[in-house]
Amino acid sequence: MESIFLHKEYSEQIEIFKSRNMIFGDDKQAEITLSRIPYYKIKEFGRPFCRKIESGIDYQEKSFEDILSRYYQDKNLRIQLLHALEDIEVCLKTQISYVLSRRGQGAYSYLSFAHWCDKREYCKHYLELKEQEYKSVIKKALSRQNNAEINEKLRADRKKYPPIWLSVDLLTFGQVVNLIELMSKSNKKYIADFFECSNIELISWLKCVNLIRNICAHNSNFIDTKLTTTPIIKEEWKNILYQHQSNVYSNRIALPLLIILHMIRKINNKYKLDSINLSLHKLINNDVTAQYYGFVNKETFQNNFILRKYKKRRHQ
Repeated sequence: MESIFLHKEYSEQIEIFKSRNMIFGDDKQAEITLSRIPYYKIKEFGRPFCRKIESGIDYQEKSFEDILSRYYQDKNLRIQLLHALEDIEVCLKTQISYVLSRRGQGAYSYLSFAHWCDKREYCKHYLELKEQEYKSVIKKALSRQNNAEINEKLRADRKKYPPIWLSVDLLTFGQVVNLIELMSKSNKKYIADFFECSNIELISWLKCVNLIRNICAHNSNFIDTKLTTTPIIKEEWKNILYQHQSNVYSNRIALPLLIILHMIRKINNKYKLDSINLSLHKLINNDVTAQYYGFVNKETFQNNFILRKYKKRRHQ
């Protein structure tokens, strides 16, 4: 058993991996790698190949280089997903700005939650609490920001808070999701219609997307993520997702990827997904790995996450 209190040289870390049946192609290169990428990151990305044995764990002759490749593909995938997630976030903020200022409500009506929240779902006192929390968030964000546009608008209008289209830019993705969740059904429907989904699907998907965004932004392991709460699955996705048993579908990364793919295509149907797809194709090379990541099989995955070069071949 490892002692987390004892310093280990890189060569000693390699010997620990070797004692657990991990294979190394080049020990010297592995030492260089371990000076840049921590031991526990390699251990984390090697976990799917482990089996427990009496003396500890066994990597079943999986190579250090293969595990390192998983680490880099995860990193590449997270970086590319963050680009897509940023576009989703910007779009959501644009939609919120429009919804909360339309129909003569004006740029500052968003500060009164009773004007736009779901009063059937949430009681008066709860909405008052949320309104105060929101104003507190905006005040704190204003004290930290140095946006010339916001500062000029505050001086010109002599207001404590900026108009909705500037205020919403001060929010995190999670705070944006919370605002949408509080909206009345008609307000929510406007945004849901943009993404061609129901109100319930929208909130379910956004909570999942927020989780994935946090994983990607904090350099956590995305490719081995298992969702604890399964978002609502569109009927057409059920032919793509691996099914464990009747109506029980995989909680691996396939589902959040399908959600992100659906949302980004509604924002921009010409969005270039090749970088995301390339990382996935490097990870998924047979039916076993396809099912591990939540797809029915390799062919189903390839049909839905097509690389541009393969698209050209199909049309020839």
